[in-house]
Amino acid sequence: MAKPRPYPLHGILVLSLPGQGGSSALTSHYFDPNADHGEIRDRLAHWFSLWGIPVGHTANFATDLEESFFETVWCSEVPQHLHGPQTVRYYAANGEKVLDTLREYRPRVIIVLSAYLYEALASEVMASRVTAVIGKALGPARRITAQRLKAMEQRFEHCRVLVLPTPSKNTTDDYVRSLTAPVREALSEAGFELDEAPDTLSDAAKALLVLDEKATLQKWENQLRIEPERALSLLKALVKQGIISAPDEKGRRFVKRLP
Repeated sequence: MAKPRPYPLHGILVLSLPGQGGSSALTSHYFDPNADHGEIRDRLAHWFSLWGIPVGHTANFATDLEESFFETVWCSEVPQHLHGPQTVRYYAANGEKVLDTLREYRPRVIIVLSAYLYEALASEVMASRVTAVIGKALGPARRITAQRLKAMEQRFEHCRVLVLPTPSKNTTDDYVRSLTAPVREALSEAGFELDEAPDTLSDAAKALLVLDEKATLQKWENQLRIEPERALSLLKALVKQGIISAPDEKGRRFVKRLP
């Protein structure tokens, strides 16, 4: 039987909910495709591909970034009668394994895959012991996407914390791509090299193309010789086809998919 692999010091810690993280000991790097490290690992590997960060190399060709990852499942289980926000107090009271992990490995980035786990970290029970390791908060948590499903980032003296939703049917590829800039920034500013093969950023770059609606409608009217109403109808048709997004909170549209 392969021996458990030691967790990396000053690496990237993934905190997952009970029953959703990897169930076996880490015997290779976290993203090794030949190792069974759980469904969360598989979903995160896909997310990183959407962010233009290649992961999933075999152990012999692992990048420094891949070698830096490890995962801790918060606790073994949650009482069945607790649901949603009711679980926060339970997590806070059962966070010793997480505190031990923080003290021993002192991660530079923590990816918290649940807002409830983040609330437990920030609770009166845990907050002082967490900041004793990762330092004082340098400001409040801030949202890092304009989409409805919340994701946040917070800076501490010795660590960056990313609070992302647990992978589910709601974490669509479009949603995950909306997190590209803040995730890449957090990893880069924490000192991790984002090793990139050619074209790994192409999909992420396409997803961030901004459409100037007024300029586009004017250009269509002039060059296609169509009335404003027809140009607007054409825009709506492209939205319906999923090529152009609906306007975001700032009124911007994005090219979602190139025909």
